[in-house]
Amino acid sequence: MGRVTFIVDGEFMRKRIISLKAFYFDGQGIRRHCLSHLAPDETVGRILFYDALPFTGKGEHPLSGPLDFSQTPLVARKQQFLQSLRVTPEISLRLGRSAWQAGQWQLDANRLGELMAGEISVNDIEAGDIYPDIRQKGVDMRLGLDIATIAYKRQADRLVLVANDADYVPAVKLAREEGLKVVLDPLWTRAAEDLREHVDYVCNKLPRPQYSNYPHGIHIFDDPKEYTPYPAPAAEPEEGEAKS
Repeated sequence: MGRVTFIVDGEFMRKRIISLKAFYFDGQGIRRHCLSHLAPDETVGRILFYDALPFTGKGEHPLSGPLDFSQTPLVARKQQFLQSLRVTPEISLRLGRSAWQAGQWQLDANRLGELMAGEISVNDIEAGDIYPDIRQKGVDMRLGLDIATIAYKRQADRLVLVANDADYVPAVKLAREEGLKVVLDPLWTRAAEDLREHVDYVCNKLPRPQYSNYPHGIHIFDDPKEYTPYPAPAAEPEEGEAKS
């Protein structure tokens, strides 16, 4: 019986699932998606979910003044989400930290485009259009080290990577060199070229999005390594036709 470990880039998966409205994004939804990858003779070893703790410091918003991030609804929702993962069977959290890049603020890309096109003026910018430049730290390193550990210690027979970032290529190459099969689930995005090159298969388990339903920002890509993990059942022979 094969043992499958799932490696999930949490930030990537969150943005994609919410964009597609594919399922309710919590611990149980994530677990169901991962288990859909299992063949009948496989068991899940662990679902390793990589994310970052929310930023809880204080700052000065350019328009609205002093801000305590720990008291924002966003942080409360993130804590609730992480708790849903902690109580879900077979999911293990791998948490980095969130860092505010030199206290910098960013303008929403859509509003910036409108500003550059002259459609709005600076006076039209509202507090909600400006957000802090907060980035995850230490997440990719944890992910790469865990893949290496799983490969060296033979803790799985197969890895399923839910991601699309080329940063994971060295770890994926190492896993394959150590004899693991690596499957990529890019959630119907076009993953980085070298990442697709260095996995064994690509398998999208979500229903294929339709352009008519998702006209904005949805990228559909047919990959030559795409496969259906379970063979379709053989067709029943016509009446009078002998079974082979």
